[in-house]
Amino acid sequence: MILIKLLLFYNQKSDHRKRELHTLYGLKCRLPVCTPEKVENNRKKMYITYMKIHSESNSQLTGIIREQTEILLKNLDDQIAAADLNVPIDGLPNWRYLFHTIHSLDKNFINPDNFTEPAVSVCGIEPDLAVIDENRPGYRQAAEVTVKREQLAAYASYVRQKIESYLSTLDDTMLAEKPDGCRFSRLTLIIGQSRHSMWHLGLSSGLTVQTGKQWPVYTGLFR
Repeated sequence: MILIKLLLFYNQKSDHRKRELHTLYGLKCRLPVCTPEKVENNRKKMYITYMKIHSESNSQLTGIIREQTEILLKNLDDQIAAADLNVPIDGLPNWRYLFHTIHSLDKNFINPDNFTEPAVSVCGIEPDLAVIDENRPGYRQAAEVTVKREQLAAYASYVRQKIESYLSTLDDTMLAEKPDGCRFSRLTLIIGQSRHSMWHLGLSSGLTVQTGKQWPVYTGLFR
């Protein structure tokens, strides 16, 4: 707004005063006399520039979050591609823990209090299989169920699209706000899911190595 006021101040000066201003500030260009239309056009240009600068300065943190979330999701994709899905831990195969991780991102990254379970057709896996704690409601052993790598990859791709679309709508001021009906801020949910996901991906890597396979690819800040 300050820039706009300066522009209006300049346009109100006489041609003689404008030439003095040019001389004073070393301006070599000769500006034509501004008509009301030109004043309005200049005002619009200045406003657009101001809003662009304001928008960029208000999206620095969300820009970092988008970059780091991309690394997180790449690690998830690489884990799905290389992990031993059937190695057991605590009575359940590893794929259950990876499915739990993806489902948690789906439910809790945006707003756990405004969440609808995805259709089974998204990946062909029943949502209740995301429950891995026998003490929690909905848990079942389901030892007869087998899951293919492609099914986990399909669900991860579905969740990636949701998260990327969501992050594209955020600016820095929204991070401290709570989504509708949720007791946690947006930033709390995002950081919480980053922590939770990397814990499970580390677990899956360790299980995979114990079977004699190579470590799944890991991506950090520098690679």
